[in-house]
Amino acid sequence: MYFALHKFNILTVDLGQQYVDFFSFLRNSLFTHPSNLIYSFQNGLGNSMLGTDAYYLLSPFNLILFLFSKNQLPIAILLLITLKIGAMGLSSFFYWKKRIPDYYALSSSLAYALCGYVIANHFNLMWLDSAILLPLLVNEIDHCLYNKPNHLILLTFLLWFTNFYTGFMVLLFGFLYFLSQLTFTQFKKEALINYFKASILGSLISAFILLPVLFEMLAGKASSPARWSFGFQFPPFEELSKLALGAYSFHEMEAGMPNIYLTMPFLLFIMAYFTSNKIDWKPKLANLLLFIFLVFSLFWTPLVLVWHLGQFPVWYPGRFSFILIFFSLNLATLFIKKQSQLSIAQKIFIAILATGLSFYLAFITNKIEFLNNTNLIISCLFLALAVVYICFLYNQNRISGKLLFGIIIIEITVNTILSLNNLAYQNNADYQNFSKTTNQVTQYLKKTHPGFYRVEKTFYRSDDDPFTANYYGISNFNSISDQKVLTLLQNLGYLHNSNSYTNYGGSPITDNILGIKYYLTPNYAYKKLSFDNQNERLDVNGYHFIKQFSGLNLYQNQTAFPLLFLTSASATRIHFDEDNPTRNQALLFNKITANKSPLFHSIILPSTKTINATSSPDNNLEFTQKNIAKHASISFTLTPSTQNSYYLELPDTLNNDQTDLFINGASINIDTRDPQSRLINFAYRQKGQKIKITFNIKNRKLDLNGINLWELNNSAVSQLSQQFLQNQPSFFQKGLVVRSHFSTDRAQTLATTIPFNRNWLIFDNGHLVKKKLFANTFLSIQITKGKHDLKLVYVPFTLIIGAIISLFTLIFLKKRKC
Repeated sequence: MYFALHKFNILTVDLGQQYVDFFSFLRNSLFTHPSNLIYSFQNGLGNSMLGTDAYYLLSPFNLILFLFSKNQLPIAILLLITLKIGAMGLSSFFYWKKRIPDYYALSSSLAYALCGYVIANHFNLMWLDSAILLPLLVNEIDHCLYNKPNHLILLTFLLWFTNFYTGFMVLLFGFLYFLSQLTFTQFKKEALINYFKASILGSLISAFILLPVLFEMLAGKASSPARWSFGFQFPPFEELSKLALGAYSFHEMEAGMPNIYLTMPFLLFIMAYFTSNKIDWKPKLANLLLFIFLVFSLFWTPLVLVWHLGQFPVWYPGRFSFILIFFSLNLATLFIKKQSQLSIAQKIFIAILATGLSFYLAFITNKIEFLNNTNLIISCLFLALAVVYICFLYNQNRISGKLLFGIIIIEITVNTILSLNNLAYQNNADYQNFSKTTNQVTQYLKKTHPGFYRVEKTFYRSDDDPFTANYYGISNFNSISDQKVLTLLQNLGYLHNSNSYTNYGGSPITDNILGIKYYLTPNYAYKKLSFDNQNERLDVNGYHFIKQFSGLNLYQNQTAFPLLFLTSASATRIHFDEDNPTRNQALLFNKITANKSPLFHSIILPSTKTINATSSPDNNLEFTQKNIAKHASISFTLTPSTQNSYYLELPDTLNNDQTDLFINGASINIDTRDPQSRLINFAYRQKGQKIKITFNIKNRKLDLNGINLWELNNSAVSQLSQQFLQNQPSFFQKGLVVRSHFSTDRAQTLATTIPFNRNWLIFDNGHLVKKKLFANTFLSIQITKGKHDLKLVYVPFTLIIGAIISLFTLIFLKKRKC
């Protein structure tokens, strides 16, 4: 209902910037180009898709996407989220209805399905499958504990299959839950054997997923070890603020605290469980220890890392907190089952706790960003209502369950509205327009300019645009990234962070090296695209114009290198300088082309002109604002003496927090991700025209040390590239195979801009040849003089080995049943 009132707009943060692109890719690939789901050149410069599939795309719910057209993808995703949340409620109701009356079970399942974790992470929909399966897993563990028939193998498999990341969390909890309950069963030995046998077999069936994921994580995120400590992520008592309604904001997504809201009545039911004398102290102690362990896991660093596979979460803290919420609600249902009335002492204790929580929330209101007076008042009102219900209305008559259900519905609705109002959602039409506009160009290219090349744009909607627009590009945003590629692009000056990189920061040199043969630019003769984050690449307009489309122009870079090329270079490793993009770009280009002439020329900074600012007597590039009440700026004016490309290099210390940048009065976006030097193309074919570069001071002081001006010798780059392209072979790619037929008159290196991966097998004239690393990143081989029938085949060895393990496990299970 909330989204129906907001025009069904669902795309926000990572869902709008990443997952929707993956879903579009899934629709384009599953039934028409299934090999793309193994390896794709749409994934950065080219990478395995198996880890991406396992993390984002394997939920059976995703088949719903195929019932909708590509243009209706946002609506399909909204339905997907709705169905998953409904399935969470259904699976938890299935588990709890065996224990407590229907309306109490409905209330607890509703509190689970729309808990704080789900509201905060509804757009991280790939994690919701594990939340659906959690109650079912606990149900099967209960059966295992009492030596009953169970489906623990199936649940273990499904948890690994649907999302290995949150699946690991649920299975870890399942293990802890099993140990905590093992003491209270008379079938200890049988339970131990059955549990470990089922867990191992379920995991072995999942080997076709787990094995590729393991190796890809070792090459990606897991290759950067986290720094362990015994400290806290934040002051532990502050976590209590997340029990309030509406305890959510944009900042909380990025660097906040885990979401643990589960409604006020059930919060008090949990407290009642631990004070109940109707429940045996032994299971209560075991549950208390597990409860404390889960609570400490929210903020104690070692446990945070254990739950998150040894890595600190990048955004979205406490990704396992749905487990604590479920376990807490499970304790509440145990209380409802065991104790029909509260004692006077329990009522007093609960009233004191509720009062204490209210005072604490009042004390920290406005000290924590998401907690304001409105949240406080509403939270305290529902907390008071919960006290009244539990102390005076709980199990007093036949409608007590219905009354609780009504209270939960109202409270959950209010929390949902308060929480989601803190988010901004993109218009579905913006994504639909982008998808339609870019796909018309890429479809035209496939029909009229077939080949093996890369495409890029001077604008972007997200870093994963290649998945939506169906082209081989550069930009990529993926939790499982190739660290070699990321490091290279960082060295070349591309905008990046730990798991993403984009086409901002390049030049004609990098366009040629990386094989960017076509460029899309906005066509302002038509309605402006909603996603027009302009990449400062004026020199793209010097490429060959091909065609005008509705909203876009298409250009061809006629000196782009093929993705596989012959070179005299044999350097497997190149020593790049940190934060020196012009030197690194020229170095790689010169290695490939055997050029020894400089390509970038440094330009002396012109004298500065200041407004309401003064320079330091010791350093004329350090400035201080004179009057903080007035505008202050520093300007450089220069006149290009050639038609070449001119670049402004900004140091890693300079970003939008310190200054606003203007070139001839036009605002330039200088946002950064991870700190890095980067290049801004501020002039091209502007010989004799004055260029004014202005820095506005934002924080009293501005340090411009490290800025540089560069001129690129475009004609030299073009001439050297044309010479290099002579007699280069043509390559053709289809699915997981790249091949070519050519001859050479001498021994050379066949280098590529295909990222090095041991799964690539390279055959020359039918013989397997040894792969080498080129430029620290790419595939290469040495070839001899003569004719060559070259074939590159991508063989997903870990998938094949994993599939064999899975198959033999299934055969073993089938024979055991026979």
